Amino acid sequence: MKPLKIIHITDLHQRHGARLFYSTGKKLNNGLVKNGHNVINISDRDLTNQTKNIFDISGRKFLFQEIIKNIENFKPDLILFGHVDRLDEENFYKLKEKYSSIKLAQWFIAPLNFHGPDFFKNKQRFFLKYQFCDANFITSSTDVLDFVDQKKTFFIPNPIDPSIDVYKNFLTSKNIDVFMAISHGQHRGILKRDFIDDRVHFINKITKKARCNIFGYKNNPVWGQNFFKELNKCSMGINLSRGKPLKYYSSDRISSLLGNGLLTFVHEDYQYTDFFKKKSIVTYKNLKDLNNKIVYFKKNPKLLKETAKNGHKIAHKIFNNQLIAEYIVNKSMNFPIKKRTKWSST
Repeated sequence: MKPLKIIHITDLHQRHGARLFYSTGKKLNNGLVKNGHNVINISDRDLTNQTKNIFDISGRKFLFQEIIKNIENFKPDLILFGHVDRLDEENFYKLKEKYSSIKLAQWFIAPLNFHGPDFFKNKQRFFLKYQFCDANFITSSTDVLDFVDQKKTFFIPNPIDPSIDVYKNFLTSKNIDVFMAISHGQHRGILKRDFIDDRVHFINKITKKARCNIFGYKNNPVWGQNFFKELNKCSMGINLSRGKPLKYYSSDRISSLLGNGLLTFVHEDYQYTDFFKKKSIVTYKNLKDLNNKIVYFKKNPKLLKETAKNGHKIAHKIFNNQLIAEYIVNKSMNFPIKKRTKWSST
């Protein structure tokens, strides 16, 4: 493939001092660069935070001006948006009208689940860009969402980056059994005060027969390299998202668990067995089933390590950030898909 010129606009969390260096935006950006593309980054929230003033209270006017300046100088083939809530409908209309030859695409990893958190807000955020984008990429299966056009909306898994997800926890025995980190936003790292979250009840019912390393729900955030330090102490991880399970949806925590070689528990309704064979991940039906399986694998460390190793191998192969970045580019530019995977054919 001929290298493309791409402007990637997303929150790179520079104002947080690299504590989220493992974000989805960073991993996708690395994938685009590794694939040989020329990528210009614009961190929308960092830019608005740094430039807002009495004449531009939100900093959004400056952000849009910077985007236009970058387009005029760089002449990109593709503009890729990752969430980007700092632009309004008028901004996108002007981009589409003035630069009609440039492809526009978005990736969106927040849940679009009617029975999940912030459904109407997330749907509004997604559709603001959806109407202007040539391609849209979400982390839920498109066949369970009746409000998207499957001809321009595509599933992608949460990416694993081998330069970030470097651990292989299955290689050694661990002192702690279960790792789990929850929050209401990665940048926040904890749960909002007085905010109902069904995961708290779930966590409180996890078996006391296992040692757990749990962050976020007792005002104990974990970020940066400390996140990986704490994760690396554990042999198993629970992938638990808010709300009723939706086919294929997961927060990006699943890439950290599978990508670093933890035995990963996933509710069966997420249907991740479409991607993973037996003895590579562990599905559970309910809390009782999960607790039984945690105890079972704790008592069978050889099987635990073997299953975690298999999951790690498959995840790095099919959820690789370069593979996902290539898929995003090909679909956005209407190029043929040369590398089919279990998820790209769904």
